[in-house]
Amino acid sequence: MKRADKLFILSISLLSVYFVLSLVIVDLISPTVILYHWFLEISLLLGYVGAFAISLIGNATVLFPIPYMVVTFILGGLQDEVSKQFLFNPFLVGLISGIGATIGEMTDYLIGYAGGQLIESEQRDAFGEYVAQHPRATPLVVWFLAVTPIPDDILLLPLGAAKYSWWKVATAQLIGKSMFMIAVAWAGRWGLGFIGSLLGNTDPSSIVSRGIEIGTLFLIIVAIYLLVKIDWNKLLVRTNQKRVEVE
Repeated sequence: MKRADKLFILSISLLSVYFVLSLVIVDLISPTVILYHWFLEISLLLGYVGAFAISLIGNATVLFPIPYMVVTFILGGLQDEVSKQFLFNPFLVGLISGIGATIGEMTDYLIGYAGGQLIESEQRDAFGEYVAQHPRATPLVVWFLAVTPIPDDILLLPLGAAKYSWWKVATAQLIGKSMFMIAVAWAGRWGLGFIGSLLGNTDPSSIVSRGIEIGTLFLIIVAIYLLVKIDWNKLLVRTNQKRVEVE
């Protein structure tokens, strides 16, 4: 059994144990909820600096989702209780959050660049060659992942392992993350007053909340595992064969 398979089984096993314990122990505190409230308090205290710090930390985690986008959403629409004036500029909140998120996501790239131990050497080389043969598509895919809630880890780790140009990754990430976080901040400006009560009254210990947390973790683990398991050698051979046939 390969190392990736062992880590996948271990991750799913630990996730299953946590889910069972959360059902048996009703008052079991969720690590995600603890981090969220801690991050939120810091962001409200530090404002723009908090938005940057939360986005950086939230994107620097691997296989553990942090709800950093909620902080950007809240800061974008936060109002003074007395004057009802908005406290933060949503464009600046989104831009600063995007910069922090980009720096955080680059840690995934650096982890892959420094080690890449989950990917076999042949697979790593084949992935690098495959990326080299698609110079225009790769930055576009990086941007697409950055401008959506889809986890970037599934691509940045192998890109780092393949020694793909860091500045191309960083540029695509910065543009995509900034666009996404600015949109989230403006969504907060327009919608925080309407759904703020729902956010405040959500029970983090409910079965629904636990299910969303476990489901998100599960999807991230599966996505990374599937990307690691892709046979880039076969994919590269097929691509080369199609190119020869066209020529």
